[in-house]
Amino acid sequence: MIGAVHACIGAGVGSLIDNRGGAFAAGVVSHIIADALPHRDLTPEIEAPLLAGAMAAIACWKGLDSPEFWGALGAVAPDFEHALAYVGLIDNDTKFFPTHIDDGKWHGDQNGTERWSQLILGAVSIALASLNTSE
Repeated sequence: MIGAVHACIGAGVGSLIDNRGGAFAAGVVSHIIADALPHRDLTPEIEAPLLAGAMAAIACWKGLDSPEFWGALGAVAPDFEHALAYVGLIDNDTKFFPTHIDDGKWHGDQNGTERWSQLILGAVSIALASLNTSE
């Protein structure tokens, strides 16, 4: 799943939880579920600025102390091991997140053209976060 979509899903899930720690944990769980769906990832050069923009938008919209932000943070946190591997700080063999290990055994198919599921999940997640008006 694209990192920005993980962030949107995490924000949506976080909006259902009334504390930052629970929202962060729910975001991490949402990462597993989203990774298991068939999807196509982007290159790190495209992913990084999209993710940074999504996180900044969520922070400005809901605040750094909000469950939405902490849900988004939890949802994107597992992909930091991809970043560490990309820059050579760890080997792919040392990854430990369930959908990142065993050559992607539990990761969804990397469908070459599939984008609709990510667009729909992102939009539904933002709509869900929008429903939470307790800021």
